[in-house]
Order: sequence, then C-alpha cells, then structure tokens
Amino acid sequence: MSTYVLSDIHGQYIAYEKMLKKIGFGKDDYLYVLGDVIDRGPDGIHIIQDIMKRDNVELLLGNHEYMLLNAIQFLKNKDKDEEESKKNYDGLTPFELWVHPCNGGEGTCLEFLGLPEKVQKELLDFLRQQYLIRRVKIGKTTYHLSHSYSSKKKFGEGIKVKNLSHERAEEIVWESIFDKPADAIPSEKLFAYSRDVYVVGHIFTQRLGHMDENGKGMIYRSDNYRGYKVIDVDCGMALNSRSSRLGCLCLETQEEFYVPLLED
Repeated sequence: MSTYVLSDIHGQYIAYEKMLKKIGFGKDDYLYVLGDVIDRGPDGIHIIQDIMKRDNVELLLGNHEYMLLNAIQFLKNKDKDEEESKKNYDGLTPFELWVHPCNGGEGTCLEFLGLPEKVQKELLDFLRQQYLIRRVKIGKTTYHLSHSYSSKKKFGEGIKVKNLSHERAEEIVWESIFDKPADAIPSEKLFAYSRDVYVVGHIFTQRLGHMDENGKGMIYRSDNYRGYKVIDVDCGMALNSRSSRLGCLCLETQEEFYVPLLED
C-alpha cells in the first residue's frame, strides 16, 4: 500500500487520469487531493464526481471549492442583504468573487448548473462533509495535509469544514506560510504542531522560483521554512502554460511523479 498526495488539478481531468495511471494507483493505495480540483480548467466537476465514486481518494477542500459552496449558498439566499455580503469580499458578492476572471470559476459554474438538481445536491452535500486539514502518520512521521494553512490550536487528526466558523475556514484555505519570506521570524507560533511535516498546495512552486532546467514546476521542500518542515506539491496547473505540471508525492518513499499539462 502506498499513500499519495497531489493538489491544484484545476479542472484538468486528463492530467489527473494520467497521474493515476503513472503511479499505478490501485485499490490498496490511498490518495489525498489537497483542494482546488475545480476552476481555470474544463472538467472540475467531473473530477469531483470521480473522487466521490472512489473509496480510496479523499478530497480536502481548497479555496476554490470553498468559493463554490459560498457562491451557491449566496444564490439560494439572494433575498438577504446583498450589500452586507459584499463587505466581506472587497465589494464583490460570493458569487461575483467565484466567477471573477482572476478566480476562473465561470466554467465550473456553468458545468454545475447544467447538472440535474439531485446531482447538484449530492455534490454540495459531499463537499460540506469534507476535511480542511488531515494529519496522517506514515512510519514515524506525521504529515499535516491541507490546501494551504493550519491552526494555532491543537485539533487532533483533522478538521472538517462543517465544524468551523466561516472566518476560520477562510483563513485555512486562503492564507499561506509562503506569504512571508522564509527567513522572516514569526512574532508568535504559527501552527499547533511543530514536529509535523506540512504538505500544502495553493502557491504554485514557480512563484517560489522552484523549477527544473526546462522551467517546469517542481515539488518544493524546506526543512526550515519559518520554523516548519514544508512541502509544496502545487506545480502550476493554474498557470495553463508549458511550465504547468501536475505533481504527486508518495509519502512512504518520497518519490515524486509529474504529468505535464502540455506536451513539448
């Protein structure tokens, strides 16, 4: 049995399917997907539906899935004060934020709205039950898995989105340890578990200057980023360029796997 982690597929179902084949993913293996399977690419809803059918693939929510949930909830409650909701999103409603070109949610929105109402409900119910954070022990190492961030308070094996306030959930899916330089000394403890290895996505590694000799994104590792061991597996599918790759990490062996978005 092998345990794999990948992140930020961004609607690229073909790359996701190729990765499962590349790693020889079988019924005894387990895959954690660290959010952002939707938006920017064409088949995000299809990827969620594929995950829903599998017992050995688990989706942790990213900021894009969280935007979907908030946007659909907003559309259902439009009779409430629209101006009040805009105060939380820099003048945008939750729906406007999601479909804004910078977030690329319009295609996913159309794909979702084209589903039968029953299927829409099943998909929303599935997302509302998912974790934002999971802590997984492999051998002597505990891996802290999330889309981007964590909590200052201890929480055990994981945190589900339904058990958090909106503000806490927003922080976990939007904030990033990479928002400040690696050598910036935290004024206070950032996270509860100092010995965990933090595996994240959200920030593509090209932004960290971490690419191979051909300019393609590579999995980034640091043994001391602001006092924490951090691995970033987001290799830039959101960029939709020749630099973009889907990266996948095997936790038992630390082997890295890559599928390019575009063939050379």
